[in-house]
Amino acid sequence: MERIKIISHASLDLKKWDKAILNSPFPLVFSQSFYLNATAPHWKGLVLDNYKAVMPLTQSSKLNIKYLHQPPFTSQLGIYGNVTKKEVEEIESVLKKNYKFIEIEQNAHTKFQKNVKDKVTYVIDHKKGYKFNENTKRNISKANKLNYKVKEVVDNDSVLNMAKTRIVPWLKKEHKVSQEHCALFLKLIQNAFDEQALKVFVTVNEKEVPQALGYFIFNGFHAVFLKGLSLSKKENNGGMHLLMEHAIQYFEKKVDLFDFGGGAAAGIATFYKGLGGKELKYQVLKINQLPWPLKLIKK
Repeated sequence: MERIKIISHASLDLKKWDKAILNSPFPLVFSQSFYLNATAPHWKGLVLDNYKAVMPLTQSSKLNIKYLHQPPFTSQLGIYGNVTKKEVEEIESVLKKNYKFIEIEQNAHTKFQKNVKDKVTYVIDHKKGYKFNENTKRNISKANKLNYKVKEVVDNDSVLNMAKTRIVPWLKKEHKVSQEHCALFLKLIQNAFDEQALKVFVTVNEKEVPQALGYFIFNGFHAVFLKGLSLSKKENNGGMHLLMEHAIQYFEKKVDLFDFGGGAAAGIATFYKGLGGKELKYQVLKINQLPWPLKLIKK
């Protein structure tokens, strides 16, 4: 009997899937079914021994060639569950038999031995604590002197409307995100809201005018800063720093890992480090078995 199976989305037992994710040593929100259903609607699942361990397969195909790619707004995927080095090698072998090209971020817990490169995000491990740097403290003080307050956005209409009118235009303009991917982002917001796995915070001034906005998705272990931005026309009024302070403190007793959701760009990394973020390295698995000349194009 095959220990490792690739199961279609329609045939997956999503209750067993989510249980496997949440019971794994490093249960990140990215691989829960509500998250994948939004960002990779036709995902499949690699399942070991009746959901002892699982791996999302976010696949597409071109020219009848199947490949695995990283979905938008989604970070560390890979294997979830306790697996041996030999089982990791067996899973890699199955992947290579089924996909000609693979470029997928792995979670920081499970390591492949080859065909990998490192990537970095910034996190706060609440068990180890965190410290703000002086610049962060100054910006928070600036916002407090302006009598800014952080409030939670709780009703569904407001949550979606602020995403549509504030976040989506910013994604399109500043990050060149396609309309298709913006629609996936809004679906993710709705799915997380329905799952009671979403928190939305907004910094407002004395006149209740929004100054900063942040969306966070979480489970009992992991909270990720999905997207957010400063809404003030002033260069820096401390509104975003105040919002992030509030979010970090809010999740401090609720999760183990607060994830800033990236940080490869130097300016963003400085912002996250100022809030107490520490580097967390994880792997990107890349396997290129494409026929020539496609292999050269994707090199």
